[in-house]
Amino acid sequence: MLSSGLGCVIIVVGSASIAIAGLFATRRWLPWLVTHDDEGSKGVFFNMVGVLYAVLLAFVVVIVWGDFVDAGHTSQGEVTRLSNLARDAAGFPDETRDRLRERIATYAETVAGPEWETMADGDASPVAARAYERIWAEYYTLEPSGVKQEAFYGESIARLNELGENRRVRLLTSRATVPTPMWLLLLAGFVITIFWTYLFRTSTLATHVVGVGSVAALTGFVLYLIYALQHPFAGAVKISPEPFLEIARLYSGRT
Repeated sequence: MLSSGLGCVIIVVGSASIAIAGLFATRRWLPWLVTHDDEGSKGVFFNMVGVLYAVLLAFVVVIVWGDFVDAGHTSQGEVTRLSNLARDAAGFPDETRDRLRERIATYAETVAGPEWETMADGDASPVAARAYERIWAEYYTLEPSGVKQEAFYGESIARLNELGENRRVRLLTSRATVPTPMWLLLLAGFVITIFWTYLFRTSTLATHVVGVGSVAALTGFVLYLIYALQHPFAGAVKISPEPFLEIARLYSGRT
Protein backbone atom coordinates (compact mmCIF):
# COMPACT_ATOMS: atom_id res chain seq x y z
CA MET A 1 0.00 0.00 0.00
CA LEU A 2 1.42 3.34 -1.04
CA SER A 3 1.82 6.00 1.58
CA SER A 4 -0.68 8.83 1.56
CA GLY A 5 1.78 11.40 0.20
CA LEU A 6 3.33 9.17 -2.45
CA GLY A 7 -0.03 7.87 -3.67
CA CYS A 8 -1.38 11.41 -3.97
CA VAL A 9 1.67 12.59 -5.93
CA ILE A 10 1.48 9.64 -8.32
CA ILE A 11 -2.22 10.17 -9.03
CA VAL A 12 -1.96 13.94 -9.44
CA VAL A 13 1.21 13.95 -11.55
CA GLY A 14 0.04 10.94 -13.55
CA SER A 15 -3.34 12.56 -14.30
CA ALA A 16 -1.70 15.79 -15.46
CA SER A 17 0.92 13.96 -17.53
CA ILE A 18 -1.60 11.74 -19.31
CA ALA A 19 -3.88 14.70 -20.01
CA ILE A 20 -1.02 16.76 -21.45
CA ALA A 21 0.12 13.80 -23.54
CA GLY A 22 -3.43 13.56 -24.88
CA LEU A 23 -3.35 17.24 -25.76
CA PHE A 24 -0.18 16.85 -27.84
CA ALA A 25 -1.59 13.73 -29.49
CA THR A 26 -4.78 15.57 -30.41
CA ARG A 27 -2.87 18.53 -31.85
CA ARG A 28 -0.70 16.22 -33.92
CA TRP A 29 -3.18 13.67 -35.24
CA LEU A 30 -6.48 15.55 -34.98
CA PRO A 31 -5.50 19.16 -35.65
CA TRP A 32 -8.85 19.93 -37.30
CA LEU A 33 -10.51 19.63 -33.86
CA VAL A 34 -8.36 22.38 -32.34
CA THR A 35 -9.59 25.42 -34.24
CA HIS A 36 -11.26 28.76 -33.58
CA ASP A 37 -14.35 27.57 -35.41
CA ASP A 38 -17.49 27.26 -33.27
CA GLU A 39 -15.69 28.48 -30.14
CA GLY A 40 -19.01 29.69 -28.76
CA SER A 41 -20.72 26.33 -29.25
CA LYS A 42 -17.76 24.51 -27.80
CA GLY A 43 -17.82 26.77 -24.76
CA VAL A 44 -21.51 26.04 -24.13
CA PHE A 45 -21.03 22.28 -24.30
CA PHE A 46 -17.85 22.41 -22.23
CA ASN A 47 -19.63 24.39 -19.51
CA MET A 48 -22.46 21.85 -19.46
CA VAL A 49 -20.08 18.92 -19.21
CA GLY A 50 -17.89 20.67 -16.63
CA VAL A 51 -20.80 21.63 -14.40
CA LEU A 52 -22.36 18.17 -14.52
CA TYR A 53 -19.04 16.52 -13.68
CA ALA A 54 -18.30 19.02 -10.90
CA VAL A 55 -21.71 18.30 -9.34
CA LEU A 56 -21.06 14.56 -9.58
CA LEU A 57 -17.63 14.89 -7.95
CA ALA A 58 -19.00 17.10 -5.18
CA PHE A 59 -21.83 14.64 -4.52
CA VAL A 60 -19.51 11.66 -4.21
CA VAL A 61 -16.99 13.54 -2.05
CA VAL A 62 -19.74 14.62 0.35
CA ILE A 63 -21.06 11.05 0.59
CA VAL A 64 -17.70 9.37 1.23
CA TRP A 65 -16.60 12.08 3.65
CA GLY A 66 -19.88 11.74 5.56
CA ASP A 67 -19.39 7.97 5.77
CA PHE A 68 -15.81 8.46 6.94
CA VAL A 69 -16.87 10.87 9.68
CA ASP A 70 -19.72 8.58 10.77
CA ALA A 71 -17.29 5.66 11.00
CA GLY A 72 -15.06 7.77 13.25
CA HIS A 73 -17.99 8.68 15.49
CA THR A 74 -19.00 5.02 15.72
CA SER A 75 -15.50 4.01 16.79
CA GLN A 76 -15.39 6.82 19.34
CA GLY A 77 -18.75 5.69 20.66
CA GLU A 78 -17.46 2.13 21.04
CA VAL A 79 -14.40 3.34 22.93
CA THR A 80 -16.64 5.44 25.18
CA ARG A 81 -18.80 2.39 25.99
CA LEU A 82 -15.68 0.39 26.85
CA SER A 83 -14.45 3.18 29.10
CA ASN A 84 -17.84 3.36 30.83
CA LEU A 85 -17.90 -0.39 31.38
CA ALA A 86 -14.39 -0.36 32.84
CA ARG A 87 -15.29 2.54 35.14
CA ASP A 88 -18.57 0.96 36.30
CA ALA A 89 -16.71 -2.25 37.11
CA ALA A 90 -15.44 -0.41 40.19
CA GLY A 91 -18.91 -0.98 41.72
CA PHE A 92 -18.21 -4.71 42.06
CA PRO A 93 -15.81 -6.62 44.34
CA ASP A 94 -12.12 -6.19 43.54
CA GLU A 95 -11.70 -9.64 42.02
CA THR A 96 -14.72 -9.19 39.76
CA ARG A 97 -13.66 -5.66 38.86
CA ASP A 98 -10.18 -6.77 37.81
CA ARG A 99 -11.53 -9.68 35.77
CA LEU A 100 -14.03 -7.47 33.93
CA ARG A 101 -11.42 -4.82 33.19
CA GLU A 102 -9.02 -7.45 31.88
CA ARG A 103 -11.70 -8.76 29.52
CA ILE A 104 -12.42 -5.20 28.35
CA ALA A 105 -8.72 -4.47 27.82
CA THR A 106 -8.26 -7.70 25.86
CA TYR A 107 -11.19 -6.88 23.61
CA ALA A 108 -9.90 -3.36 22.95
CA GLU A 109 -6.47 -4.75 22.11
CA THR A 110 -7.84 -7.32 19.66
CA VAL A 111 -9.98 -4.68 17.95
CA ALA A 112 -6.98 -2.37 17.50
CA GLY A 113 -4.82 -5.27 16.30
CA PRO A 114 -6.29 -8.23 14.39
CA GLU A 115 -9.69 -6.71 13.69
CA TRP A 116 -8.30 -3.45 12.31
CA GLU A 117 -6.41 -5.57 9.80
CA THR A 118 -9.37 -7.76 8.82
CA MET A 119 -11.61 -4.69 8.45
CA ALA A 120 -9.42 -3.69 5.52
CA ASP A 121 -11.27 -6.49 3.69
CA GLY A 122 -14.59 -5.74 5.37
CA ASP A 123 -14.39 -8.74 7.71
CA ALA A 124 -14.64 -9.19 11.47
CA SER A 125 -11.81 -10.82 13.38
CA PRO A 126 -12.66 -14.15 15.04
CA VAL A 127 -10.21 -13.23 17.81
CA ALA A 128 -12.02 -9.97 18.54
CA ALA A 129 -15.40 -11.72 18.32
CA ARG A 130 -14.32 -14.24 20.96
CA ALA A 131 -12.98 -11.46 23.18
CA TYR A 132 -16.33 -9.67 22.87
CA GLU A 133 -18.24 -12.82 23.81
CA ARG A 134 -16.01 -13.28 26.86
CA ILE A 135 -17.12 -9.88 28.16
CA TRP A 136 -20.72 -11.00 27.89
CA ALA A 137 -19.85 -14.31 29.55
CA GLU A 138 -18.48 -12.48 32.58
CA TYR A 139 -21.72 -10.53 33.01
CA TYR A 140 -23.82 -13.67 32.45
CA THR A 141 -22.17 -15.32 35.44
CA LEU A 142 -22.11 -12.18 37.59
CA GLU A 143 -24.54 -12.18 40.51
CA PRO A 144 -24.85 -8.66 41.95
CA SER A 145 -25.31 -8.38 45.69
CA GLY A 146 -27.11 -5.40 47.20
CA VAL A 147 -28.74 -2.32 45.74
CA LYS A 148 -25.45 -0.70 44.74
CA GLN A 149 -24.16 -3.65 42.71
CA GLU A 150 -27.57 -4.18 41.11
CA ALA A 151 -27.58 -0.55 39.96
CA PHE A 152 -24.08 -0.87 38.47
CA TYR A 153 -25.02 -4.20 36.89
CA GLY A 154 -28.11 -2.76 35.20
CA GLU A 155 -26.15 0.22 33.90
CA SER A 156 -23.36 -2.04 32.65
CA ILE A 157 -25.76 -4.28 30.73
CA ALA A 158 -27.21 -1.20 29.02
CA ARG A 159 -23.72 -0.04 28.09
CA LEU A 160 -22.81 -3.52 26.87
CA ASN A 161 -25.81 -3.56 24.53
CA GLU A 162 -24.77 -0.16 23.19
CA LEU A 163 -21.25 -1.52 22.72
CA GLY A 164 -22.65 -4.37 20.64
CA GLU A 165 -24.55 -1.90 18.49
CA ASN A 166 -21.43 0.21 17.94
CA ARG A 167 -19.47 -2.91 17.04
CA ARG A 168 -22.03 -4.03 14.45
CA VAL A 169 -22.19 -0.58 12.86
CA ARG A 170 -18.39 -0.34 12.76
CA LEU A 171 -18.11 -3.67 10.96
CA LEU A 172 -20.83 -2.73 8.50
CA THR A 173 -19.13 0.60 7.84
CA SER A 174 -15.86 -1.17 7.05
CA ARG A 175 -17.61 -2.83 4.09
CA ALA A 176 -18.71 0.48 2.58
CA THR A 177 -17.25 1.33 -0.80
CA VAL A 178 -17.98 3.37 -3.89
CA PRO A 179 -19.84 1.04 -6.30
CA THR A 180 -18.03 0.01 -9.48
CA PRO A 181 -20.63 1.69 -11.78
CA MET A 182 -20.01 4.96 -9.92
CA TRP A 183 -16.26 4.62 -10.41
CA LEU A 184 -16.80 3.99 -14.12
CA LEU A 185 -18.95 7.11 -14.30
CA LEU A 186 -16.33 9.17 -12.45
CA LEU A 187 -13.52 7.99 -14.72
CA ALA A 188 -15.60 8.45 -17.87
CA GLY A 189 -16.49 11.96 -16.73
CA PHE A 190 -12.81 12.70 -16.17
CA VAL A 191 -11.88 11.55 -19.68
CA ILE A 192 -14.74 13.46 -21.33
CA THR A 193 -14.06 16.65 -19.41
CA ILE A 194 -10.35 16.61 -20.23
CA PHE A 195 -11.09 15.86 -23.89
CA TRP A 196 -13.26 18.97 -24.14
CA THR A 197 -10.33 21.08 -22.93
CA TYR A 198 -8.40 19.95 -26.03
CA LEU A 199 -10.88 21.57 -28.41
CA PHE A 200 -10.02 25.20 -27.65
CA ARG A 201 -7.16 27.06 -29.27
CA THR A 202 -5.22 29.40 -26.99
CA SER A 203 -2.80 32.19 -27.81
CA THR A 204 0.16 29.96 -26.92
CA LEU A 205 0.68 26.24 -26.55
CA ALA A 206 2.16 26.77 -23.08
CA THR A 207 -1.09 28.34 -21.88
CA HIS A 208 -3.05 25.38 -23.19
CA VAL A 209 -0.69 22.91 -21.54
CA VAL A 210 -0.88 24.68 -18.18
CA GLY A 211 -4.66 24.87 -18.36
CA VAL A 212 -5.15 21.21 -19.27
CA GLY A 213 -2.57 20.07 -16.71
CA SER A 214 -4.16 22.12 -13.93
CA VAL A 215 -7.66 20.77 -14.58
CA ALA A 216 -6.37 17.19 -14.75
CA ALA A 217 -4.23 17.54 -11.61
CA LEU A 218 -7.05 19.01 -9.54
CA THR A 219 -9.55 16.43 -10.76
CA GLY A 220 -7.05 13.64 -10.15
CA PHE A 221 -6.56 14.84 -6.59
CA VAL A 222 -10.32 14.76 -5.97
CA LEU A 223 -10.52 11.22 -7.39
CA TYR A 224 -7.64 10.19 -5.14
CA LEU A 225 -9.44 11.70 -2.17
CA ILE A 226 -12.57 9.67 -2.97
CA TYR A 227 -10.51 6.51 -3.30
CA ALA A 228 -8.66 7.14 -0.03
CA LEU A 229 -11.81 7.89 1.98
CA GLN A 230 -14.06 5.12 0.67
CA HIS A 231 -12.59 2.59 3.15
CA PRO A 232 -12.56 4.29 6.59
CA PHE A 233 -10.44 1.60 8.26
CA ALA A 234 -7.94 0.86 5.50
CA GLY A 235 -5.67 2.54 3.02
CA ALA A 236 -3.56 5.66 3.16
CA VAL A 237 -6.22 7.72 4.94
CA LYS A 238 -7.89 5.78 7.73
CA ILE A 239 -9.27 6.06 11.23
CA SER A 240 -6.67 5.38 13.89
CA PRO A 241 -7.10 2.50 16.37
CA GLU A 242 -5.13 4.44 18.99
CA PRO A 243 -8.17 5.12 21.28
CA PHE A 244 -8.69 1.36 21.61
CA LEU A 245 -5.02 0.89 22.45
CA GLU A 246 -5.31 3.54 25.14
CA ILE A 247 -8.15 1.60 26.76
CA ALA A 248 -6.09 -1.58 26.55
CA ARG A 249 -3.06 0.04 28.17
CA LEU A 250 -5.12 1.75 30.86
CA TYR A 251 -6.97 -1.32 32.11
CA SER A 252 -4.50 -4.12 31.47
CA GLY A 253 -1.77 -2.59 33.61
CA ARG A 254 0.58 -2.07 30.66
CA THR A 255 2.11 1.37 29.98
